[in-house]
Amino acid sequence: MILIIKNIPSITQESELGEFVAPALKFCLLLPFKLGNILKTDIFCLKNIKTNVLSFHGRIFIDDEKAGKLAIKKLHGKRFKNKIVEVREYFIRSHKNDRRLTQKPVSTDILEKRKGERRCNIKHEGQAAAYTNVFDTENIYQISRRLRDDAYDY
Repeated sequence: MILIIKNIPSITQESELGEFVAPALKFCLLLPFKLGNILKTDIFCLKNIKTNVLSFHGRIFIDDEKAGKLAIKKLHGKRFKNKIVEVREYFIRSHKNDRRLTQKPVSTDILEKRKGERRCNIKHEGQAAAYTNVFDTENIYQISRRLRDDAYDY
């Protein structure tokens, strides 16, 4: 099983990642024993092209499925070097099965029709819109934000 640990600090070493996962592979009723072994660790970096933000993730190769699932339960949401990490199973995907390649593009007529049916730009007297549309070349996203006069606990 391959685990992915998302949002690790940029200064993380592979050995530190292994030391973080190793205690989660131990099972203890009366006497502690190991369920699985770490075969390999590696760290990779992803760059968001639009925002130029780097995010670091780690992969852990474990020899046992049961040990991997136990490690996911124990480590998901835990703190690693003062950052809360997300631990999931890593799936190797084939480009042959990618639905995005066979998907037909949506025509601009349909996008414009749908845009006209939305009520997101309704403004009340002296207030900003409750939603803001953000457009890119292919998709339309809707980002919600609170209005200033909402009740906040400061």
